[in-house]
Formats: sequence, C-alpha cells, structure tokens
Amino acid sequence: MISLSHCIKMAIESLKSSKMRSGLTALGIIIGIAAVIATFTLGSSFANYFTEEFDTTGSNYVMIAAAKDNIFYDQQLTIVNNTPGVTGVSGELYQTGVINYAGESKNKSVLGWDESVQEILSIPVYEGNFISDNDLYSAVVGKTIAQEDFRNEMGLRSTIEVTLYNSQTKEYVTETFKVKGILGSEETNLLTQNQENEFVVIPIETMKRMTGESDYQTIYAMTDSREDLNETDDEITLRLARNLGVSDRDIYENNTDKIPFLTTNQAEILDEVSTLTNTLQLFLLGIGGISLIVGAVGIMNIMLVTVTERTKEIGTLKALGYSSRDVLMMFVVESIIISAIGGLIGTIFGLIVAYIGVSYLDLTMAVPYSSVLFGVGLSIIIGVLAGAQPSYKAARMNPVDALRSD
Repeated sequence: MISLSHCIKMAIESLKSSKMRSGLTALGIIIGIAAVIATFTLGSSFANYFTEEFDTTGSNYVMIAAAKDNIFYDQQLTIVNNTPGVTGVSGELYQTGVINYAGESKNKSVLGWDESVQEILSIPVYEGNFISDNDLYSAVVGKTIAQEDFRNEMGLRSTIEVTLYNSQTKEYVTETFKVKGILGSEETNLLTQNQENEFVVIPIETMKRMTGESDYQTIYAMTDSREDLNETDDEITLRLARNLGVSDRDIYENNTDKIPFLTTNQAEILDEVSTLTNTLQLFLLGIGGISLIVGAVGIMNIMLVTVTERTKEIGTLKALGYSSRDVLMMFVVESIIISAIGGLIGTIFGLIVAYIGVSYLDLTMAVPYSSVLFGVGLSIIIGVLAGAQPSYKAARMNPVDALRSD
C-alpha cells in the first residue's frame, strides 16, 4: 500500500500538469465557499451590532401606543407605573408644529416629554442639557434642525418660537422657548437612523396648555431587565386593558379590534431583526449551496475525464503492483486537494468580501471561526463525495484492458 504523502505528491504533479483545468474545476467551490463565509460573517457582524445597540439605547422599555384619542390619561400612567417590574414611566404628546427661528419658519415634529424619558429611551444629548420637570419654556432640538434646517445655526440659549394647534379653542398658540440642549450623537444608529436629530422637545405640561390636550398618545415604561421584558409587557397589557373595559377573553385571545392600544418592546424588535437576518442568511446560503453543488458536479465531471485520459497510466500503475485501493486513494486525494484549495481560496475571498461590506456599513467585523472551519471542512467533504465515483471507476479497471486502450 502506498503512503499518503506519495499520493499527495502524485496528485499535486497531476494538478500542475493541467493548471487551467484544475483552476476552472475549483472555481465552483471557491464561489460557493466564499458565499457561505461572507454570509456567516456579515450575519454575525449584524447580530453583534444590533445587540450592542440595544444594550446602549434603551434596551429594556415597553412602548404603549394609543390606537385612538382619549385613551391614556394620568390614571393609566399610574397603572403602568404600579405594574410589577416597571421602574419608570413617561407619557408623550405629539403634534406637527411650526418652528420659527431668525425670521424663518419650518414645519417640524414637536414632542412633549418630561425629564424621565431621557433615561427610559437613552436619548443622547449632543450639547447642553435635557429638559427638567422644573422647566416651562425651555426646549431641546435635534442636531439636524439646529445645524442644517435653518440658514442661521441654532446654539444654546437661542430663542425659537413654537406654534401648535389648540384643539379646545380651535386656535393656533405660539410660545417662545430658549434652546437648552441639542439632541443627537456623532455615530449613525442603523436601528433608529438618529431620529432624535429631527424633532423638537418641549416640557409636556407646557405642551398640554398649548394644545388643550391632556391625553397621552404614547406611554413609555422602563423595566427591571431585558430578561423580564416580555412578561412585564404582558402584565401591562392585562392591567391597562382591564382598566379600559376590555374583557379577559379578548385580552387572552389578543383581539386587536377590542384592545385600543398596541404594545411593543425592544426584545420583540430584536427578535424580528434576528428573524430577518436569519432569513437573509438562509437565502444567501441557498445561493452558496447551489454554487457548491455546481462545483461538486464540476469536480466529478473533470475527475471522470481525468480517469478516461489516464487509462493507460492506471494500467501501468496496476502492472507495477499498485492495488485497486492505491489507485482509489490516489484519485480521491486528488479530488480532495482540488476542493481543499478551492475551499481555502473561497474562505479568504469570502472574508475579504465581508470586510468590505462591514467597512462600508461602518460595522465591527465579527468572524465566526466555526464557519471558517465549516467552510474548509465542507469543501473537503465535497471533494470526497465528488471524487468517489470517478476514483471507484479507476480502481476497478482491468490493467490489461487499460494498457490496450487508445
């Protein structure tokens, strides 16, 4: 029986004698493995990014949005605040208003918040300070509004006029505010696209007086931890729905037509993002799998051609004392080497593609080393499977018939 090193040496010599054919044979494996490695790496990088963002941008809060007006008042705010697992609560008023600054007017989103919402939602302050509960006519504005939307850039202590519609008097009310802070962060957040850059925040009590409204459109509830987020969400839904007259049957059956509000939390959003990422990965892996199948078929065809071309050589080897097992091993090793080289090149190419992708998206590259081992190991398995039938054909040749072949 010949040694493995001798088989490898003979296989390498055979591949060198037909470099173009060997390269084209490995191409399908290269493309398939590259797709697999790039997919796994990009998927891991996205998953790490989303997890880190949720850890730093208010990952443990529940958002309760009213489906219509006159649903949430201070009573409902108290019910949410008294729910086990809730450590903080804040209501929100929203209206599109007119912002006047330095003689120029723009329509912008105006939010009424209290100071606790900054901690609950992890609102970033780019410059200055967030509003406090003692403020009446202080405002914080998004960085985009302050720096880009008006001809003159806003700064701290700039004076702006905010005009809102009062639903009670049916009139527009204008008040003057001093800019106390600029909202925003240096880095772009793919999850929220830095939405805080695009709105103006004023004290919620002032907004209530200006709009004549006392009901909250949204309630934010901060929980003890992300692990209990879904349980706290369910308990909030149960308590609020009962308070609003929804039957237990409609609550437990999640009858959205009967429940006049919608809750969502960051854990649910993270699950949806993970599902979307996994679906995309499966789609790309499917493409990579097709390439691998094509590559395997290509290796099998080329090995069959090689066996036919080297019929006399096989006959000579058997006449010199090589056993059928030796011949089988020689051709299997040759197939494995082609696949392994293709797998290695494909792995390197896949990592390069992934690096370009994460660099363009400004993500931190996360390389799952298990996927690298999987890629190389899969290519070797493909080599064994693709080379098995041609190798078996070569091993079964009768040496006399092989030597007589043209």
